[in-house]
Amino acid sequence: MHLVKTYCLPAVMYGCETWSFTAFTLKSLSLVWNNVFRKIFNACWRESPRSLQLYCVCLSISFLLHQCRLIFWKRLITSNNTLLAVLAKLSQPQIVAFASNYGIVQLLSCSVNCIKRHILSTISHTV
Repeated sequence: MHLVKTYCLPAVMYGCETWSFTAFTLKSLSLVWNNVFRKIFNACWRESPRSLQLYCVCLSISFLLHQCRLIFWKRLITSNNTLLAVLAKLSQPQIVAFASNYGIVQLLSCSVNCIKRHILSTISHTV
């Protein structure tokens, strides 16, 4: 899992903050990510890899994509670059609505680790 997390996942998710997701893209990425867990743990293809993901303290690919996007927007909003901060604040209502899906009320005051904890707690409640 260490090799997958350090080498494969960053390569697959490179630039995901700027992607526009379609259902097909998300389904394809989910299929690949789930099959990684099935292959490593020698699980049947019919079994859900969600428990394996929780065991490895990994999120599903959709949650990982959302986490990357929230962290990206938080860094843009708090950026020292005035232009980036202004552009991010223009789309702040959409960002706040997106963050509220994960129980994040104040994105500006929330740290990166806090964002990760909120998303991890959301997925652990859905299992």
